[in-house]
Amino acid sequence: MINKYLTIFKISWQEGLVYRLNFILWRVRTILQLLLVYFIWWTVFQSQTQIFGYTQSSILTYILVSAIIRAVVLSSRATDVSNQINDGSVVNFLIKPLGFISYYFSRDLADKLLNILFVILEVSLIIVLLKPPIFLQTNPNTLILFTLAAILGILTYFCIGFVISLTAFWVENSWGPLFLMFIFLEGFGGGLFPIDILPRGVFNFLMLTPFPYLIYFPAKIYLGHFSANEIFLYFSILIFWVITLWFLMRWMVNMGLRHYTAVGH
Repeated sequence: MINKYLTIFKISWQEGLVYRLNFILWRVRTILQLLLVYFIWWTVFQSQTQIFGYTQSSILTYILVSAIIRAVVLSSRATDVSNQINDGSVVNFLIKPLGFISYYFSRDLADKLLNILFVILEVSLIIVLLKPPIFLQTNPNTLILFTLAAILGILTYFCIGFVISLTAFWVENSWGPLFLMFIFLEGFGGGLFPIDILPRGVFNFLMLTPFPYLIYFPAKIYLGHFSANEIFLYFSILIFWVITLWFLMRWMVNMGLRHYTAVGH
């Protein structure tokens, strides 16, 4: 059982290396975005020492850590689901002994591993060349919580992308919602700025949604900015969303495959 998903993992890894141009363009876009955000914040702190409760060291650390988290969490092959539904190749899951969700999650892991290797190299080069005053977290308990938050963020994003892609069972094109999701996540997921710089009411509302837990929450844990009570509260909300989205995803898969076979797309 495990061997077949390891095979899928290897094939997906090889695909990422074969289509080099697409991967290189993706990495170039990621690097340019990272440098843009980095230099915007670096420029802001040339005239002041603290803003929104952040020092230059903490905000630049946040930007670099969030870049690593983004490479792990927001790299996903779950969005390929809509293409396979539309072109009819999803029928393979009805005649082959493959788990629909497990197949895409195996592909996801390969994509994430490839991205994390490159983003670590890219961030390391930025640190060596630009020498930013970054903060290195050494508390083992904090690092464990950071890792746990990132893993739950991976599951959350996978479920969100999968759920939106599954709407292709009922609508002709799901790329519109997917595109809007990417834009929304960059802003309110904490990829461009820490969302606690927003008005308090807006921030409190966003923390009830799953989006800040993809990038902002793990990055802030790494910085050590949360109290024990806040960590417990936010982990509770995050776990709620993981469970809710997982069951929603499973339900949509079952309903979608029934609809697919019944209608005979």
